[in-house]
Amino acid sequence: MNLERAILTVLLDLDGHLTTTGAIHSHVGLSTGSQPMLSEVSLCLQSLERKGQVKGANHEDYGHRWLITDAGKLRLAE
Repeated sequence: MNLERAILTVLLDLDGHLTTTGAIHSHVGLSTGSQPMLSEVSLCLQSLERKGQVKGANHEDYGHRWLITDAGKLRLAE
């Protein structure tokens, strides 16, 4: 499984919950058995956002968090 699909899978499991990059990084490591670098996860999230498969939101108290979109769910369904 590639890193983008692993991230989308994690966000799908957390559907409806905005999740920080750090938490996604940890969940990807737990679900895949290999720990990517935090910078790799961050770059993949930015790429997924450009593709419209995740949406990032800034919050004054919680920082930048992520949510899967319908396009991301569709990619996983393929």
